[in-house]
Amino acid sequence: MSQEMSFINKAKKVFFRKFALPRVKGVYALENSVKDIENSIIFSDESEARFDIPIEFGRREGVEVPLTSVTIKHILTCIKNMKRAIFDLKNNPINPRNKIDKEELEELREYVKTVEVSAIGFTKVPSNLIFKNKAIAFENAIVLAMNMDNDIISSAPNRLSLKNVWYTYDKLSVASNKIARFLRKKGFAAHASPPLGGIALYPKLAQNAGMGEFGYSGLLITPVNGPTLRLAAVYVSAENLPMNEVNEHSWIRDYCDQCRKCIKECPPGAIYETPIEHETGRVTHIDNDKCFPYFGNNYGCTVCIKVCPFNNVDYYKLKENFLKKQKS
Repeated sequence: MSQEMSFINKAKKVFFRKFALPRVKGVYALENSVKDIENSIIFSDESEARFDIPIEFGRREGVEVPLTSVTIKHILTCIKNMKRAIFDLKNNPINPRNKIDKEELEELREYVKTVEVSAIGFTKVPSNLIFKNKAIAFENAIVLAMNMDNDIISSAPNRLSLKNVWYTYDKLSVASNKIARFLRKKGFAAHASPPLGGIALYPKLAQNAGMGEFGYSGLLITPVNGPTLRLAAVYVSAENLPMNEVNEHSWIRDYCDQCRKCIKECPPGAIYETPIEHETGRVTHIDNDKCFPYFGNNYGCTVCIKVCPFNNVDYYKLKENFLKKQKS
């Protein structure tokens, strides 16, 4: 490594540890304050601790922090919007509405398009999906998905793909707060939960909301844009959201059983065929200790998204061809 690159990497670490990381920790402390809100929904004994990427960068040696001038800008915006999500809770109405009518639901669906949210779903949040030591203001969730750029992600890992990931985080963090404000104007109380970090396990919430199904990569695969998206949520006082009862995407798991491309192509070999069972009972195929160093040292990687057939072929065409093969 040249002296210039060595200096740049050291500068990144100094910026991250002295400037960005303390701000992230401050936001996490604000998140914890939601537990003090009356009637908030708190984590359970079966909840998992959140894998906090910024904290992991701060404590692990030999893992570079994937920062550029552009990603720093997006990170700071994300932190600002995480703070805003908590500060704005004081703007909730004292006696919020708890019923939403069909016309307002349609207005909501139209509004989310204006802030570039690609899809939404609705579900109740079980306490075991809230991360340990966290809480949400309401158990009724509007789950948000925002597309990333397939062509850019297909070139990963590089600076451009890293930039697109953070650009999407930034836009979705802004959108989640705007949607919460939209709901407050309608008389509902709302708690925005931006994409970075997350207070609850977003992919599982999205699965419960019928938005998609998990692949071996641990990513949610959806009809909207395969796995090439980011997730967030808004928790709201409306109790009669059209909650999903059936997940029509369960066939994806059968497809993944035969495909396994993400397992074969994962550069550090961090995706296992044999699942890992956690103490909480949750089952995953990802070894974070193998994934994270490569992730940090290679522009946030995203190879598992890049190689997924759902990133490159229309969801419904894949489904049609797969189900035909199953019948033959």
